[in-house]
Amino acid sequence: MLKSPMDAREASFLAIRQACGRNLIGLTRLSVVSLVLMSPVQALTAGESFLLPYDQAVTRSELKYYLKERLVPEAIESAVAKPDALKNAIVNLYVMKRASSIAESEALVSPGELEYRRGDGGRRLGLQAFVTDRSTEVLGATDWTALADERYLAEQAKLGERVQVNVDHILVKAEGRTFLELVARVAEVQAEVERGVPFQDLVAKYSDDTSASRNGGSLGFISQGRTDPAFEEVAFAMTEIGAISDPVLSSFGVHLIKYNGRRTRSATPQASVQKNLIRQVKRERSEAVRGEVLAQFRGEAWPYIEDLDEAALGAQILAELREEFPDLKK
Repeated sequence: MLKSPMDAREASFLAIRQACGRNLIGLTRLSVVSLVLMSPVQALTAGESFLLPYDQAVTRSELKYYLKERLVPEAIESAVAKPDALKNAIVNLYVMKRASSIAESEALVSPGELEYRRGDGGRRLGLQAFVTDRSTEVLGATDWTALADERYLAEQAKLGERVQVNVDHILVKAEGRTFLELVARVAEVQAEVERGVPFQDLVAKYSDDTSASRNGGSLGFISQGRTDPAFEEVAFAMTEIGAISDPVLSSFGVHLIKYNGRRTRSATPQASVQKNLIRQVKRERSEAVRGEVLAQFRGEAWPYIEDLDEAALGAQILAELREEFPDLKK
């Protein structure tokens, strides 16, 4: 049976009493708990293990190795400076150790495999074995068809019956123009529209849309939720075929929109997309379950390191790493 955090503290009390003998005859359990839960910086600075729940510990050398394995030297300093970066690294190491320990105790991975991989590699192997075991149990009980049904209903804007409008447009970009230049350019286009110049000719002459030379300004049929909201609001409000809108300001610039008509698209039959929906929800659910499986371990470790003085610990680690990587900025 796995020990609780209090079991671990009790064991620490007995170990300290036995190791120190008469010098700690008067040591109370409360004071030992204080030692066990002493400042992580003190524990790591002393070169000792940082004690965590369930008899797990993280050493400063393991923390340094973890950082070196995952970051190029040039990125270490900026990464360490981020809030909670070292705390999260310690928690991640704890999660690997905790999961690997359970995997070994439950024979999810053989001791020989762990020994062959050793260190960080062995712990990653144990972590993966644990996650696979727990995830398989959860995912095996999942009704994928029901989740796919929910997803189909949630995506009716894309898969259900929908209205589309067919439009052309002229785009006058604000980029590279002052406000007055933009206003003057748009006014020039409007004046030509009022004179009855064919819209396609105006597209060729004025549009800054890079695709205008290929498509003559045509966007074809567009669905709601696929274009800039301001553009979409005007386009879907138009009803008169051949009508040209007033200038519309969007995130791309200023548009004049020509309305060509609308149509209603039938809903996509669920049967035709069911396999894709199931694959999609399986992938998403698998990723979510992995996080859920390990969330308990993260919650166990966090109280032990939430008061960590990351600035002090980070300075110590960086000082040591600079000896290994002289090019690190000082």
